[in-house]
Amino acid sequence: MGVAIVLLAFSGIGLLRPVEDVSYTLLAPLEEGLRGIAQPVADIVSRYGDTHDLTQENEALRAENERLTAEVARLHEDTARLDEYERLLGTRDALAGHEFVAATIVSTDPTSGRRRVAIDLGRSDGLRVGMPVVTEGSTLVGTITKVADDHAWVTLVTDIDSAVSAHVLESRAQGIVAGTYGQMQMEFVDQNAAVKEGDRIVTSGLGGTYPEGLVVGRVERVGGNPQELFRSVTIAPLASLSKLESVLVMVSFRPTELTAP
Repeated sequence: MGVAIVLLAFSGIGLLRPVEDVSYTLLAPLEEGLRGIAQPVADIVSRYGDTHDLTQENEALRAENERLTAEVARLHEDTARLDEYERLLGTRDALAGHEFVAATIVSTDPTSGRRRVAIDLGRSDGLRVGMPVVTEGSTLVGTITKVADDHAWVTLVTDIDSAVSAHVLESRAQGIVAGTYGQMQMEFVDQNAAVKEGDRIVTSGLGGTYPEGLVVGRVERVGGNPQELFRSVTIAPLASLSKLESVLVMVSFRPTELTAP
């Protein structure tokens, strides 16, 4: 303690300045060298801190971008679904004499050659076999052919088992629209019947299987030889059956089973 007091006294009156100067002269290069070594390390540490902060910020921005992208996609989906429901409501209003329930398509039949879809309503919702299924524009989609408690299967008009009594709206020419592996043919059309490309085909109501006036499709091609008994008529569906998401089930219609004469 006494030595320290003496040194402080000597330093105060300048007696130690030569020693301090010598110490500074000796230690200055060492200090500069240490600074030269420490500065890159400090720079690296600083850059690491900045990089870490930027990485966290980028991750936060990426997460926010993904959230916003998902939100935009959901809004687009909701808008598209709302537009589809509005069009279905227009169909319901056009067929005011019938009662409908809206259903969503939840599955398709993967079997080759079959054109069937499952909807999210079933027996508990009042659905029964034989009820017609329609979409916008009063267009016939198909018929309910199998019903479970919570879902039902719809056989589309393009299925190989589908057969719809129909006529040409413009000329009233009669025929049967049959599904042919994703397409439709109007069979048993008289060779002399007036039918041309662009004519509209609607259900005739004959046989009691469907109500009259539902749109089936439009004539796409007319062929056949004059010597043949019937004309070859290809029908294009007006509804994009492969892209349907929602449909209307005509719950007020009950098909009539006619007995043979």
